[in-house]
Amino acid sequence: MSERATTTTQGSRTRGALLRAGRRVLERKGLHKARISDITKEADVSVGTFYLHFENKDDLFRQLLITVEDEVYGELVPAEPGSVDPAQRIRETNRLYLTAFKRNAAFWTCVEAAALEQPDVPGVLAERNRYYRSRTERAIARWQAAGQVAPEVDPATAAFLLGAMTERLAYLWYVFGHREDVDQATEDLTRLWLNYLGLD
Repeated sequence: MSERATTTTQGSRTRGALLRAGRRVLERKGLHKARISDITKEADVSVGTFYLHFENKDDLFRQLLITVEDEVYGELVPAEPGSVDPAQRIRETNRLYLTAFKRNAAFWTCVEAAALEQPDVPGVLAERNRYYRSRTERAIARWQAAGQVAPEVDPATAAFLLGAMTERLAYLWYVFGHREDVDQATEDLTRLWLNYLGLD
């Protein structure tokens, strides 16, 4: 990818147009059937321009994943260590996650299908999962060091299990359509987190 292509104002606009077009095409056709020419036609740019910004279709898919995931973590206000009530932070994060997941349900439907159809997609998802799981693990370890989380909890195991539960529940609620109420879903999910971590 050309560094110059992404640092100019025009380059940023073109990259944004390709991401938006790519998302629309992927949601309509799925990752397996979507072609780069479909994306460039949707964005009204040449195929050559696509390769100035992305290595291939999988690279664009990875960037879309990051963009959608950042809707959750990018909205969280950074806090000073020791100044955050863990229960409130968990509730806030769960609410943001579920709200963003519901808003982007069509994209996550595409992700679910792609994970079954494309052999390399699970690897991309695992890479993103490791990144966000490490953030959760560090937060749990900080709360544990401050005496707020039960000492017998293993931060790595907790981050893995609670993260997997949260992600799968979001799929069940908003991709497969079993539930719509974000407020109640947030409270139910948060209660499970707090029980596991030994928080009131």
